[in-house]
Amino acid sequence: WPLQISPALWLALTLVVAVLLGEAMVRHLRLPRIVGYIGIGAVLGPGGLGFIPQLPVNEWRLVVDLALGILLFELGSKVNLRWLKANPWLAGTSLLEAITTFAVVFSVLVWVDVPSTAAAIVATIAIATSPAIIVRTVTESRAQGQVTDRLLLMTALNTIYAVIFHKLAVAVMHGQAGTSFVHTIFAPLYLLGGSALLAWLFGITFERIHHHLGQHEETFSFILFGMIAFATIMASTLRLSPILVLLAAGLITRYQRKHTRTFPPHFGSAGAVLVVLMFIANGLAADLRGLRDGFLLVLLLIVVRIMAKLLAVLPLATHSGIGWRQAISLGIALVPMSSVALLLTMDTAIDFPEFAFGLGMVLMSWIVILELAGPILVQVALRRAGETPEKKT
Repeated sequence: WPLQISPALWLALTLVVAVLLGEAMVRHLRLPRIVGYIGIGAVLGPGGLGFIPQLPVNEWRLVVDLALGILLFELGSKVNLRWLKANPWLAGTSLLEAITTFAVVFSVLVWVDVPSTAAAIVATIAIATSPAIIVRTVTESRAQGQVTDRLLLMTALNTIYAVIFHKLAVAVMHGQAGTSFVHTIFAPLYLLGGSALLAWLFGITFERIHHHLGQHEETFSFILFGMIAFATIMASTLRLSPILVLLAAGLITRYQRKHTRTFPPHFGSAGAVLVVLMFIANGLAADLRGLRDGFLLVLLLIVVRIMAKLLAVLPLATHSGIGWRQAISLGIALVPMSSVALLLTMDTAIDFPEFAFGLGMVLMSWIVILELAGPILVQVALRRAGETPEKKT
C-alpha cells in the first residue's frame, strides 16, 4: 500500500471511453468516430492530462503496425490498378499532385533555411495521405462513387511514393553523415526489393488459400488476419517496410482478380479493435511541443500542403473524367496525415536524433493537427461530392 495502478488499466479504460466518445460524435455531432479515438488519447496521454504515461515504442509499435497493416491490405484490395491503364490521366493527376506537394513543402523549408536533405525528408513524408483515416472514414460513411474510388487509388499511390522516396532521402542523409557508399545504396535497394518479394509471396499464398476456403468467409477472414499479422512481423524482423509489404500485397491480390472481393470491415471484430487501439495510440503519441517555437512554420506548412493537393488535382480533372466540384472534393479529401507519416517521422528520428529535437518536433505537431482535422475534412468532402448515403437521399 498504496496500490500501484498499472498503465494497462488506464489504457483499457481509455478504450471504453474512446468508443463511447466516438459514438457520441456520430450521434450528436455527426462527426467521424476517429476524432473521438484520437482526441481521447491526446487528452489522457503524456501530452495532455498524463493519466497514461509515455509508453515505450516497442509496446505500442506492434499494435500500430498490425492495425495499419490491416487497413493497408484493405485499401490495396479495393484499388484496381487496371484503371490507370484505362485512364492514363489518373496516373498523371496522381504524379502531378505528389510532385507539387513535394516541391511546395521542400521550397518552403529551404526558404526558412532548413538544410536541403532534411527538407527533402519532410517533403516526402508530406506526400503521404493517411490510408488509415481514408479507409476508416470511407467505410464508416459508406461512401461510393468516382471521388471515393479516386481517393482510394491516389491514397495508395501517395503512400508508395512517400515510403520509397523517404527511404532514398534517408539514404542520402546517411551518405552525408559518412556512411559508406555501398551501405547507403544497398539499404534502400534491399528494403524495396525485399518488400516487393514478400508482398508477392503473400499474394501467391493468399490465392491458394482462397481457392480452397473461398466459400467459408469467417474461416477465410481469420486466416487472412493471421497472414497479415505474420507478414507484418516478418517484415519488421527482416528490416523491410511493413507499409509497402501489406499495401503491395493488397494491390497484387486485387490486380489478379477481375472483380473486387468483399471482406468484413477490418476483417472482423479483432481487426476493428486493433484499429481503434491504433488511433488511440496515435493520440497518445500526440506531441504539440513543436508549436511552441514553430507555430507559424507549422501553420504555413499546413496551408501550403492543403493548397498544393487541392490545386494539383484541378488541371487534369476534366481530362480524367470528373468535374470541378468533384475535383475540389478530391483535393480536400487528400489532406489527412496520420499513422504512415507518424511512423516515417519516428523512423527518421531513430536514425538521426538531432532531427527528432528539431524539425521532427515541427513535423509531429503538423501530423497531430491534420490527423484530428483530417477525418472531418474527408467526411465533408465526400458529402459535398454527393457520395454518402445521407447526401444521396
